[in-house]
Amino acid sequence: MTYGEYYYLIKYEMRLVNGVWVATKPRVTIPTRMKRKEALIYYTAKLKKYWISIDVDETTMEVSV
Repeated sequence: MTYGEYYYLIKYEMRLVNGVWVATKPRVTIPTRMKRKEALIYYTAKLKKYWISIDVDETTMEVSV
């Protein structure tokens, strides 16, 4: 999990309880920020893995996830 993914998870899990915003802290340590080159490698691999997981019918070009 990256630094950005960690904070996205916190914001995504926020909810309004009796007029007060409440966020539950994930049970992981806060990751350190990656250097630009490390982030490029990490997100490129993550995106490639996602694209491979998408099944495309080449005759109709329909996508099924």
